[in-house]
Formats: sequence, C-alpha cells, structure tokens
Amino acid sequence: MGTRKPPRPTILPSALVCALFEDNGRYFFLEKTDLAGKIQIELPCVLVNEGEDPVSSLSNYLRSSLSLDAQIHLISLRGSFNAGTRKRRHMIPVLAFKCTVKRMSVKLPAAYSGSLWLSAEASFEQKMGRNTEWLMRAEKV
Repeated sequence: MGTRKPPRPTILPSALVCALFEDNGRYFFLEKTDLAGKIQIELPCVLVNEGEDPVSSLSNYLRSSLSLDAQIHLISLRGSFNAGTRKRRHMIPVLAFKCTVKRMSVKLPAAYSGSLWLSAEASFEQKMGRNTEWLMRAEKV
C-alpha cells in the first residue's frame, strides 16, 4: 500500500465582488443554462483573494470577460456567500457595487447563454445561480 499524502492547502477567496447595472428599476443579469436545460440567472461577479483590490479586480473582469468599460461607483448591497461546500462552510462577505457604462453592448463568455434585464421583484421569481443566491438575504447600504 502507498503512503497517504497530506491534503494540499487550498487558497480560499476572501470576498465576492459583484456589479449592479441599473436601468429604470431593472438590473442586468447573465443567463446560464445547465446540463438539464434549466436557466439560472447570475450577476456579473468575481471572487477576490486576500491582498487584491476588489474594484480593480471587478473592473478587469468586466473588461476582459464581458468587454464592458464600466465605471464602478459606491457599494449598494452587502451580504454573505458560502465559498466552501455544504459540509465545510467558508462564509465570505459580498460587495455589490453600483456600476455605469456608456454603451451596454456585452460580449458573452462561453459559460453564459444570454443576458436579460429584470426588476428586483422579477429576479426573485427566477432560479438564481450559486454566486447570486446571496441576493435573497442582502442588505442595502
């Protein structure tokens, strides 16, 4: 029998940073279709490790993944997110920044099937993705 190797330490993120684009009471969401064909909605977000700047990480993500040159403003919502598993919970803070953009022409990554604008009430009726479930318990700043 072989010897058991000690588990490698995993680097867990320290925060989840999201972008809130608002237009007349509607918010921008990304659609993701899973293997069963069910549609889930997610906010544009990125996990931030310790020592990284959340604003620059979010700006880089929006520019590289969605081709958006967004201006990031103040924090609008706060919450908490389980970055671990159900068995080994690792709760991290969530910061949702209000963002604006001159022209909203999104280039979607391969992981997403579409984008849509929903009101806050309509978004709670949709199935939310793992990175967006925290919205149910979010608090305004």
